Amino acid sequence: MSGARIVDLIKRSNLVGQADMAKAMEFSQRDGIPLTLFLLRNKIVAEDQLMRALSEGLGGLEVVTPDKMDIDSSILASVPREMVIQHRILPINKITNNLILAVGDPTNLGLFDALSAKLGVKIRLKLASELSIQNAINRFYGSGEEAAKVATQQKAVQQKAAAALANLQGVQTNDSGESYVINYIERLMVVAAQRRASDIHVEPFETSMRIRLRVDGSLLEYKPQPRFEFRDALLSRVKLISGLDIFEKRLPQDGNTKLDIPGLGKMDFRVSSLPSVWGEKIVLRLLDKSNLQLDMTQLGFDNEQLEQFKDSILKPFGMVIVTGPTGSGKTTTLYSALSELNRITDNVVTAEDPVEFTIPGICQVNVRPDIDFTFSKALKAFLRQDPDVIMVGEIRDLETGEIAMKAALTGHIVLSTLHTNNASESIERMRNMGIDRFTIVSALNCVVAQRLVRKICNECRAEDSVAPEKQIALGLPEKYVGKFKIYKGLGCDNCNNTGYRGRAAIYEVLTVSEPVKRAVVDNMTALDLKRIAMANGMQTLRQSAWKKVYKGITTIDELIEASGSDDDANASAARQENLRSA
Repeated sequence: MSGARIVDLIKRSNLVGQADMAKAMEFSQRDGIPLTLFLLRNKIVAEDQLMRALSEGLGGLEVVTPDKMDIDSSILASVPREMVIQHRILPINKITNNLILAVGDPTNLGLFDALSAKLGVKIRLKLASELSIQNAINRFYGSGEEAAKVATQQKAVQQKAAAALANLQGVQTNDSGESYVINYIERLMVVAAQRRASDIHVEPFETSMRIRLRVDGSLLEYKPQPRFEFRDALLSRVKLISGLDIFEKRLPQDGNTKLDIPGLGKMDFRVSSLPSVWGEKIVLRLLDKSNLQLDMTQLGFDNEQLEQFKDSILKPFGMVIVTGPTGSGKTTTLYSALSELNRITDNVVTAEDPVEFTIPGICQVNVRPDIDFTFSKALKAFLRQDPDVIMVGEIRDLETGEIAMKAALTGHIVLSTLHTNNASESIERMRNMGIDRFTIVSALNCVVAQRLVRKICNECRAEDSVAPEKQIALGLPEKYVGKFKIYKGLGCDNCNNTGYRGRAAIYEVLTVSEPVKRAVVDNMTALDLKRIAMANGMQTLRQSAWKKVYKGITTIDELIEASGSDDDANASAARQENLRSA
């Protein structure tokens, strides 16, 4: 019989009517043959349509036609004939210690783990129709009495094989176990999307498993936690649907998958596996394009900051840097800028690692460090493609920085990112890379530093009591103390009892004015640069966070968390009226 996942995919494909499906399932169970073989033999569904639907449902697993292949006899001999006939699998190639099998049901992970252990090889799977596999078995192994006998006893053989696998693995491998694994993973992905999670963490330990969801920047435990006896099956399931090699457990892997989420549509998941002491930790990043904010007016800039940022990206040439830690929203800010610059008259190209969202009208390129296709090499190629706007995911080294600066000085708008604490440190970072300071002041239009703060849940919002001394110590000018209410969230069902729901950005926009240019040329420190920029009107991250507190958007705790490293902000903020344009 075909596994529950294969049956489910066939049902979802709508290729087979309900009556035909019920009849096919009844007869395939009675005869002990795979459902797909019955469907194809009786011409209930076209082979190419069926295989396309199964491949898409299995994460784009490659489809092969073994009955049309010329397979070397040494390859065929790598798996005993009895195992080929019993399990309806076919060896089609062998590369070093990797045995490639054509299979009709790649979801039977217990079988392939057992075969890998028995044969002493790593097994890689290709999808083939059961009809093509059967024809190939008849062609290469013969279809005499032994094969016929095995076929008529297939149901009993499969039951014995399942029992043997259960003993071998110490794991339940029957339909209920398979269904549990499939349903748990799918439900986890659906709930994560519905709860607006950005990441799913699947973590194995010695005697337990833990699932956590990152919601609004914080990790929360998912309930119910999975049953430990299915640890390996759950991990293999995620790898299978993500196109990862389920037998490679020693090296990190990256993949992706999609799932149709009720009420939200198709959701993309980027998947990363990492070998750990107790098995592979897997993280799924949710990429929800519907939540991608491309309207610059909705990002969280105040009016003056927005004008400065737009003016910088709309100049005839020059570089704009966005800085901040991982998960601070830099991608959203850059994509909003690209959307603003995406015009029929301009050629816009990006180099990303990897491309997270696609934007119509823009040429987006994945860099591939594993084959030496780096950001610097992508930039060199871009300059031969007649670009107007270039976005490079990150400036990581001197070569990339120098090429990007050269592009900015020769008539292009260049957007990129750095990982620094604030805007002034980005300039110091570029100097430390070895980029000439005269080049920096000539090419750089502005630097934007940003963070994300959690927004107070509207359902449990309540007034908070914060001592005046603490407010002043956190940079609020004394004249504003007691002039507005400060709020917090108490925690409720709407926010998973966190007190927060959603996030907002805070910004620091450093425009490269003449005083800033002189400071850079004079090799002043990052702190001196910051003071000069503030004296010329720059609003710091701390000041931006205070505006969000003033407006009742976020809390004092979030202000401290997001701008805690805002050096010199306290004294400087006290000298400026940071709420003047709130």
